[in-house]
Amino acid sequence: MLNDTFRIISNATLDDDPCSVSFIDQPFVKIPVMIIYCLVFVVCLSGNFLTLIVMTSHPMMRTPTNFFLSNLAIADLLVAIFCILQNMIHIVGFDHGNWPLGPVMCKLYLGLTNIMPCTSAGILVLVSLEKYIAVLHPLSGLKLLTPEHRWVATMIVWVISILVNFPYFLYAQNYTYLGVSACFRGSMPIWNSFSFIVWYLIPLTALVFIYSRISHLLWTSDSNRQSSRQSHESNGSLERGNGYANTAQPGSSWQMKNGRIVVYKQESLLNVPKREKKVKEPKRPKDTEGRRKVVRLLVAVVVSFALLTFPHHARLLYTSFQTGTICNSNWTMIFQPLSYIFLFISSAINPILYACLSKRFRNALSDVIHCRKGVFSRISRSRNRTLVSDVPPEDSRCPSPAPIRMHRIR
Repeated sequence: MLNDTFRIISNATLDDDPCSVSFIDQPFVKIPVMIIYCLVFVVCLSGNFLTLIVMTSHPMMRTPTNFFLSNLAIADLLVAIFCILQNMIHIVGFDHGNWPLGPVMCKLYLGLTNIMPCTSAGILVLVSLEKYIAVLHPLSGLKLLTPEHRWVATMIVWVISILVNFPYFLYAQNYTYLGVSACFRGSMPIWNSFSFIVWYLIPLTALVFIYSRISHLLWTSDSNRQSSRQSHESNGSLERGNGYANTAQPGSSWQMKNGRIVVYKQESLLNVPKREKKVKEPKRPKDTEGRRKVVRLLVAVVVSFALLTFPHHARLLYTSFQTGTICNSNWTMIFQPLSYIFLFISSAINPILYACLSKRFRNALSDVIHCRKGVFSRISRSRNRTLVSDVPPEDSRCPSPAPIRMHRIR
């Protein structure tokens, strides 16, 4: 960021230098990049706003997992409001990267740009821990996964993210020289390395371990059911093959308690073969299949977060330890706005993943968009409903319980 500031000031003072003509300021680069910024802004703002409304207002979406995803939508919504367009204005909106929004917005922009990825990583870890406890330790989940504990855990993530990244608010400066302003912070290589390890490597390692354990349990349980079904089928075939095994045949004999030997001469007309037992195949529980779908969705969210936020961390580390200078006219300067675009796409892509991979979310979104009756009415939750399952008793699109009409049988 400090190198970028020197680039801005040097561009304003050394216009005769060939390196002062930035590659980003070229129209064939600037216009497409601004269009991409605007598209990401619209998708991020509208998608996370709708996601927040759906998950908080629709009764079918009020689950423990969606509580954490609602906080993730809030963080992404703040990115859309305070970061995306501001970053576009700073980097490609004005020639030489001029910052026209003042010192207050500068601090908010730099602070939230660094806080929100950390908050997203912490919330994703909370979601994975919630699923881990719900699937592997369901009895403990009845005591741990209470609404109060979820609120406390979420607040802890928000507070830690703000405190750890508070230096960005302190050291953010709006520097003005010869009529050109720049929003920057000092070079902090150790701090950037710490942020990369604590808010990227460690959460990603934890997420991979947790979802590997959950996936192993959910997918191996299916193979166990298949082996159980095969054993039931083999037992059924033996029973069908021995239908007359316990039936007396002509010529057979047996000894009674008084010592007499009885010989069976004729097959009885009342000898009826045993009725074949119908072997029932074990059914796959609805909650297991529902949890597998939720895990697929959450893994997709984690993978997108890991891939889309890595370029931003890599660029910060590279610029922090770089000793030489790069000419502004070099095409590699495009990496700066691209890394930010990928970072902002990670905040905009989550609603798209919800819509593509979750049928319940699509149904709830359709109910909200069409303002179906009963969507915004709060219904009382059943006290007998488990706290560790995201699968409703019946997968119904009805947002509120329908009245049941009783008819007298005549």
